[in-house]
Amino acid sequence: MIKSKAGNNYRLIISVYLLFIVFITLLLVITANGEETALTSKDIDRFIEGKWNEKNLKPSEKTTDEEFIRRLYLDMVGRTPVADEVKNFLENKSSDKRAKKIDELLNNSEFGEFMADVWMQILFNYDAKKKVPAVTYNLVKDAYAEHFNKNLPYKDFVFKLISANGFASSNPNALYIARFETPEDAAGKTMKVFLGKQIQCAQCHKHPYENITQEDFYGVAAFFARKQALPLLKKDQAEKITKFITRMEKQISNARDKEMEMNVENSNEMNDEMKNVEEHENVKKKKKNKQKTGKKKYNIPPQWAIDSLKQRLNNPVFTPDVLVWDAVNGQMEYESKGEKKTVFPKFLGGASVSENAGIERRTLLAENLTTVEQKQLAKAFVNRFWKHFFGYGFVNPVDDFTENDPGTNPELLDMLADEFVRTNFDVKNLFKLMVNTKAYQLSSTPNDTNKDDHEYFSRAVIRPMSPIQLTNSILSTSGYMKMADQKKKSDDEIDKIKFRILQLFVYTFEDDEMNESEDFSGTISQALLMMNSDLTERVSEKKPGNVISQIINKLSEPSDRIDYLYLNSLSRYPAAKEKSSLLKTAGNDESFYEDLQWALINSSEYIFNH
Repeated sequence: MIKSKAGNNYRLIISVYLLFIVFITLLLVITANGEETALTSKDIDRFIEGKWNEKNLKPSEKTTDEEFIRRLYLDMVGRTPVADEVKNFLENKSSDKRAKKIDELLNNSEFGEFMADVWMQILFNYDAKKKVPAVTYNLVKDAYAEHFNKNLPYKDFVFKLISANGFASSNPNALYIARFETPEDAAGKTMKVFLGKQIQCAQCHKHPYENITQEDFYGVAAFFARKQALPLLKKDQAEKITKFITRMEKQISNARDKEMEMNVENSNEMNDEMKNVEEHENVKKKKKNKQKTGKKKYNIPPQWAIDSLKQRLNNPVFTPDVLVWDAVNGQMEYESKGEKKTVFPKFLGGASVSENAGIERRTLLAENLTTVEQKQLAKAFVNRFWKHFFGYGFVNPVDDFTENDPGTNPELLDMLADEFVRTNFDVKNLFKLMVNTKAYQLSSTPNDTNKDDHEYFSRAVIRPMSPIQLTNSILSTSGYMKMADQKKKSDDEIDKIKFRILQLFVYTFEDDEMNESEDFSGTISQALLMMNSDLTERVSEKKPGNVISQIINKLSEPSDRIDYLYLNSLSRYPAAKEKSSLLKTAGNDESFYEDLQWALINSSEYIFNH
C-alpha cells in the first residue's frame, strides 16, 4: 500500500514536470514567433518585388560603391562624403561594409543634426524662420538634434511639440506652437505634418474629397484657441513687458480667478445646430445668462509665466525668446453662411471635449494623436521618410492621405507603420530597415522596362539636393569648417554662417506652401544662384586650412590632386578620359585647382542626389 502511494506520488511529480516542460516549450515557441513578427529588409524587398512582377518591371542594377556611399551620406547625414571617407570605403573589401556603414552613420552625431535641420524646414516656413534670431533657431535645432541622436521615440517628439508651454529658451519645443498666428493655421499645419491630413480644405466648406466638415476643422482648431505667445526678441522690449506684467501681478491674478469661474460667455454659446451633433452629447449645456457681455480676448498669463518673467529680470545675459501659454478660457468661433457659430474642441472623427475653463486642450490633442491616432501618425512619418530615401512616397504628395487613394503599395505601408508602432516609434530602426533593402541600393540608370516608373521603386530617382544638403555639402567639400576651426571661430559664429547660407538657399528654393525644392530640376534661377554667388567663389579659392590649401601643401603630383578633388566633390575617381584631359593643363598653378573645384561644385552631378 505504501509502495502504491509512493508510485502515485512519483507519477504525479513526473506529470507535473512534463507539464512544466510543455509550458516552457510553448512559451519559447510563442516568444520565437513574436520575434519573427519583426519586419526585416528582406520582407520589404519581397513586397516591392511583388509589385515589380505584377507590373512587369525589371529593376535597375545594384549601385556601385561610389554611388552608394554618396547617396547614403546625403540621405543619412545631409552632406556628401569627403575624400578620405570615400577612399576608405572603396578600399574596404568586406562583404558587409554597406551594412556597417549604415550603422556607423546612424550612430554619428551628424545624423541627429541633419534630422534636426530637416524638421526645422518641415515645421517652420521661411517667414517664421526670418523672424527667429539665429541664436534661438540654433537652440531649438540643438534640442531636436539631441532627441534624434538619443533615438527617443518619435511620438514623444510630436507630443512635446503640440503640448509645449513656457519659454523657448528652456523648452525649445514651444517655438513650434509660438509661430502660429491663428488657431486655424495651427490646426491645418499640425494635422498635415503629423497625420498627413489636409483638413484645411474644410475651413470654408466641406472637404471636397474627404468626410470632413467645417465643424470638424474648427473642432480641431479649438484645441489651439487659447494659445497665447509673447515674443521677447529685444532686450529693452522684454524688460518693459516683464516689469509691466510683474507690477500688475495682483490684478492679473484676480482676473484669472474670475476666468476660472466662467465656463463660457454668452457670445460663445454653442448654437442649436452644434448642440444636436452626436459627438457633442457629452458636453454640458450652459445655463443661459440674461446679462449680455461684450466679446473679450482671453490672454491672461498663468502664475508660472509671471514667476518665470521675474526670474528673467535677474539674469544679466539676455537671450531672444518667446513665451507660450494657454489662457484659462475662450472658445473657437467661426462664421458660416452669415451665422456666427461656436465649436468646442473635437477630435477628428471622434468625440468633443468640454468647454470648461482650465482644461489643457493641446495636451489632450497631443495624447489623442500619439495614442488613438498612432497608426496614422506612424503611416504619415513612414511615407514622408520613404520619400526622403526613395524620391517619392507610397502616397503623393506625402502629406495628402485620402480615403480614395490607398497608395501604390498599401500593404507594405501598413507593415512599415505597424513595425514603427511595435518598436515604440524607433526612428533609427525604421531607417535601417529602409536603407538595407536591395530596392534602396538600386542604380538610377533605367532600363527599357522601368524608365517611366515613378511608383514602384524599381530604380533610384535622380533628385536635387535639398537646401540643407546643398549647404552642408558645400561647407564640407570646401573644407570651410576646418578653415573656420583654424581661425578659432566659436561654434555660435559657425552656426550663424550656416544659418545665413541656409536662409539664402531656402528663400530661393522654397515655394509659398513651404515645399522646399520639391520640384527643383535645375532651373536657370537656381543655377544662377550657384554660378554667381560669392559663396562658391569663397569655397573654391585657396584659404588657410581649406581643401585647395590642403592638396597644394600635402600632394605634390597633379594626378593625386585631381583624384582628391573628384573624390571630395563627386565621391568617385575621374574617368580616364576626364583625367587625361585635365592632366594636359594641370601643374603647380593653384588657380587650376581652384577652377577645377569651382567647376565640380557647379556641375549637375554635384547638385543632384543620384
